[in-house]
Amino acid sequence: MHRRLSNLKSGSGVHLMCLCSILFDAGYQVRIVAAPTTSFGHIPFCRPDRVLCDNDIPVIWPGSLKVGRLYVSTRSRVWRKFIIRALASVTSLTKGLNGGRRLSFPSALGKTLTDGEAEEVQRAANALGADLVIAEYSSLAPLLGGCRAKKRGVLMHDLFSSRAVSFQESGICPDHNPITLDQEVSRLRDAHVCIHASQIEADAVKHHLPDAEHIWMRPRLTKNTGDSSAPPRVVFIGVKHGGNRAALDMILKEIWPRVWQETGVELWIVGEIAKWVEGRHDGVRCVGFVEDLRTLGDGNTIGIAPMLVTSGISIKIGTYLELGMRVVAFKKTLEAYGDMLDGLVTAVDTPVEFTETLIDMLKKSAEQQGCPQDAVQRLEAEMSNEELLEALRCR
Repeated sequence: MHRRLSNLKSGSGVHLMCLCSILFDAGYQVRIVAAPTTSFGHIPFCRPDRVLCDNDIPVIWPGSLKVGRLYVSTRSRVWRKFIIRALASVTSLTKGLNGGRRLSFPSALGKTLTDGEAEEVQRAANALGADLVIAEYSSLAPLLGGCRAKKRGVLMHDLFSSRAVSFQESGICPDHNPITLDQEVSRLRDAHVCIHASQIEADAVKHHLPDAEHIWMRPRLTKNTGDSSAPPRVVFIGVKHGGNRAALDMILKEIWPRVWQETGVELWIVGEIAKWVEGRHDGVRCVGFVEDLRTLGDGNTIGIAPMLVTSGISIKIGTYLELGMRVVAFKKTLEAYGDMLDGLVTAVDTPVEFTETLIDMLKKSAEQQGCPQDAVQRLEAEMSNEELLEALRCR
């Protein structure tokens, strides 16, 4: 991996833990090798999410000092980046307090490692004597050629080439390092198995890389019913990335003013994305991180996913369904699920239709809407990952 490990309970972290669960079912022990510099990002210390400890997944992190559960970088490059970013953040905050727009820092998502860092990660992986090595994202896939494992795979949370196109078609600047499909396929040449976030993305790649197996890893949903006593509310859950920021901007400008005026029901913004709300908005509560998502509610709560950008799979929709919420989303957002969510999620095409539908749903109870209570059980049966489990076993 070459990203921070501090939050694995939302977004791509949920996807990663789903893969780990499948690996356990296949009989593997799992170890995570973190990139010495890049995995720290701009913060020179990191406490990996407790979910790793709970699942007995050790972290091997070259170039770091471990103190309890905390990893501290010993690399001057990481500390320099931290100081520069801290100074820039103070300047940005000052501008924000004076009415200016807060500074947005460029993302390293999609960038490959430097040769020196790549060699360190390869050495650490080879030292484990692994039977199977999986690179997270295509940006780490070039390292697979230097790994001595019997089987090599790539976990593709996103197909970066199609992600870039989706951003550009929506008139949004990509929040990652954009590459073409040919460039992305060339990164994957040493992989035996490509684990995709959707069947659409698997189909887009397999014709260009026919010697590898291309499998859609279905999200693993488990019924986790929320608080039935919670008052009616609308929830938007999101980590901090460009797609969520674009959706949130549209919600606050085009959808929520009218919804609040006609219903008086609050919008709760949950997760890292809450930090990006600028100014005050009537009927909006920035909740931030929530330890137990069940406190957000169940059928009285409506989870929303008006995503302008489609990339990978929208994990938040699965989370809403697990909690027993009603869900409304753009049809485009649901394409990665195929027809599996037909009848379970209310799908619309435009912001105006989204607004009208949400108002109508808020004026009706879950019982009046006929919200299916057995939705997750049905999805559990349909979203089998048996094909992936078999493909990952070393024979």
